[in-house]
Amino acid sequence: MWRVSYALSAKAVGVRWVIFDTNILIYADRGVLSAKELILNTQHRSISAVTYMEYVPFCRNKKELAIFEKMLKALQFTIHDIDNGISCHARQLVRQFALSHSMEMGDALIAATAMAHTESLCTGNIKHFSQINGLLLDYYQPDNT
Repeated sequence: MWRVSYALSAKAVGVRWVIFDTNILIYADRGVLSAKELILNTQHRSISAVTYMEYVPFCRNKKELAIFEKMLKALQFTIHDIDNGISCHARQLVRQFALSHSMEMGDALIAATAMAHTESLCTGNIKHFSQINGLLLDYYQPDNT
């Protein structure tokens, strides 16, 4: 409960929160230094429950899953659950953009989560999200390291 209160008060005074798309975590896991630095240099980090569920299958065994969960805890990531409002908004996004921009369920849920929590979405897949009005986007382009 204290963590939620802190998050709300921090946002109220203009502290920048970033919700990371799954691809950023994958880049960092694959050793892309700029992705690791981006995560480490972000003060307030979060992911959607969808990102968690998309990332876990990339773990090859229970040890890698434990390392992932330890990293989330050590870096104080907030994991945002999907509530009714997020679900309804994501459904609207899919209805609006599935045919014109190939909007898929996971991206819609991640975008709706970012918007519900007034967080900037950091992604390397800008084309998946650029059509969404009101979504704050941070475009990440991986380096070659």
